[in-house]
Amino acid sequence: MEVFDRIAKKFKNLSPAEKQARKAEPLPEGEIVLASSSHIAEEVFYGDGEYRTTFRVNDAFKPAKSHAGEVDMLHTYAPDTEYGEEGTYPCLAVLSDDVVYTAVEEFKETGIVKGVLEYTPLSGTFYFKARIRYYEHLMYFYGMDCCEGYFENQGLCLIYPKTLVGTETERRLMAVLDEAAESYREERKA
Repeated sequence: MEVFDRIAKKFKNLSPAEKQARKAEPLPEGEIVLASSSHIAEEVFYGDGEYRTTFRVNDAFKPAKSHAGEVDMLHTYAPDTEYGEEGTYPCLAVLSDDVVYTAVEEFKETGIVKGVLEYTPLSGTFYFKARIRYYEHLMYFYGMDCCEGYFENQGLCLIYPKTLVGTETERRLMAVLDEAAESYREERKA
């Protein structure tokens, strides 16, 4: 709410033309403004049957196409557009790249994940929640197997810039990931 209040104060005493010009200005580096509503992300996976996978994602994150085979259900932060853009951060996705695959596999073999910044074991759909260094970014993710285990070693992941560590923005982004995880559902179609 503090971000909204600061932005509102900036607009309060401006003329209509100045307000329109300011709307086009980008937010300060790292400033993320979330929407007050969410939508359902949905994808159908074909494995040992047909699986409909869904989760809720904040409306400031828009669906984006990825050319990488290990990225599914990609949503990037793009509050003012209809679609997100691959390669922009923060982003929310189901991933099975080497980093995630290895972490989930290690957990299933040993019950822990080494080399993470934060780690919380879970039960149920997700094995654990962890924060790790991810190339030049950070990733917070929930480790899991998808589609009743047909797709192993996946993660429901949020990737974001390192500059956000310890900020209110990081806490808001974690809430976006938590909402996605809490609402995550798989439904097998016969």
